[in-house]
Amino acid sequence: MKKYSFIVFALCSILLASCELYREDYTEISQESFPKTENDLKLMVNALMYEFGTGYWEGQSIFSAGYNGYQVMSDMTSDVLWSCWGWESDVEYYQQWKDNSTSSISGYFDQAFAHYQFLSKARNVIRRINASKAPEDAKIHYAAEAHALRGWMSLYLYDNFGPVPVATDAQLDDPMTFNYIGRLTETQYDSVMTEDLTYAINYLPETAPRGRMTKGIAMTLLLKFRMMQGRFKDAEQLCRDIIALGVYSLEPDYTRIFAIDNAGNSEIILCVPCNSSASWTANYMIAEVLPADMPWTEKSLGWGGYVMPWDFYNTFSSADKRLACVYTDYTTATGKYVDKTSSQQLKYGALPLKYGKDPDMTGSQAGNDLVVYRYSDILLSLAECITRNKGVNAEAEELLNQVRRRAGLGNITGYNSSDFLDAILAERGHEFFFEGLRRQDLIRFGKYVDYANNRIKAANAAGSSYYLVDKSHNRYPIPQQYIDESKSAITQNPGY
Repeated sequence: MKKYSFIVFALCSILLASCELYREDYTEISQESFPKTENDLKLMVNALMYEFGTGYWEGQSIFSAGYNGYQVMSDMTSDVLWSCWGWESDVEYYQQWKDNSTSSISGYFDQAFAHYQFLSKARNVIRRINASKAPEDAKIHYAAEAHALRGWMSLYLYDNFGPVPVATDAQLDDPMTFNYIGRLTETQYDSVMTEDLTYAINYLPETAPRGRMTKGIAMTLLLKFRMMQGRFKDAEQLCRDIIALGVYSLEPDYTRIFAIDNAGNSEIILCVPCNSSASWTANYMIAEVLPADMPWTEKSLGWGGYVMPWDFYNTFSSADKRLACVYTDYTTATGKYVDKTSSQQLKYGALPLKYGKDPDMTGSQAGNDLVVYRYSDILLSLAECITRNKGVNAEAEELLNQVRRRAGLGNITGYNSSDFLDAILAERGHEFFFEGLRRQDLIRFGKYVDYANNRIKAANAAGSSYYLVDKSHNRYPIPQQYIDESKSAITQNPGY
């Protein structure tokens, strides 16, 4: 009997499932007997969740707090996030990358693109679930979770690179035959993503323990894809369907969205559950921002790097309650007052500490859940879609104003459609800073490259020598090693 060794990670259950620790035995499992129980299916899906973790030390963790983390890199290449360390953050902030870049950012592209292999892994899990002898209702549920996870990874890859290679079932059935698989066309990729996420929407529950896949998560993933495609009529309907679930609502206090004692609140649609007790499940976003000498919690440690650039900070109204999450100065434990005139970090920008305090934060490891998508995004997306589809109207205004009122700001009314869209983009920046949405927002509004070139021109006027960028930077370059390995079946993105 041919056997395969499956390593079951003891902490997979908590990465996107709960804050409890479940220990599983290492075991030898035959292909003929696994999976056959509901727990077998759960273990297979939990293993898929591993790549969506936070594990700081780079590797396969998509939500790393390092420069290659999805959310960090997305914001670092925009106007809302920078680092006082310089290094690769300057390359990202000024979009100074090429397909033959020698900086370490090329390694980040390699790590990100490598996740395309997850799509085959997830497809094989789905097929094994469907062929298993487990109870039918369990098969449907866990297959739906696997479809949602595959859709999530497909979205991540599409956002970064556009369509990627996806193996067919026939190719997966014949692993001994080497195939040079090229990237799918836009139409083909749309078909794969739509199939995965539609299945998930149809069969996932409306509510689940935090971190598990739900109907609302799958709908939001498809919404994000449609927004990237510019299919705003489809996106508008998805927004309305998510709202109609009646599952989500705005948290009255913005700062409480991210509080560790308010995990799983009704505003959060998708999060990565974190645990401060293990390095590969902790939230490091706080440590990346927190100055080493800024009092926070009893055992916390800050690395003093990331900042919100002052140019962006100055776009906020002074009345904006969201600024409670952003620090412009502080007093050290010894009573020394620190501001941008006396701090190497604050000289570059304010401190976006929106995740708040975890009393159990140990060193750089906090347990605040990493927020991926939330309900205010749906409200602002619907306002945007309405305006793009029909022009600004009272409904669109009220959707925007719901978010503004929570921030302590007045209502916006009487704008023409163009000015109203500008107001939505500004509101999205103030609402979602340090959540990884800014890059795709600026691309969708046609401003990603323009904003970068404005930063570049200002830096060059001060003595730098950065090159101006163009719309090719709306997508990252395909790493050359994958093009070479595929014998050029994988093609480069235009402009590189």
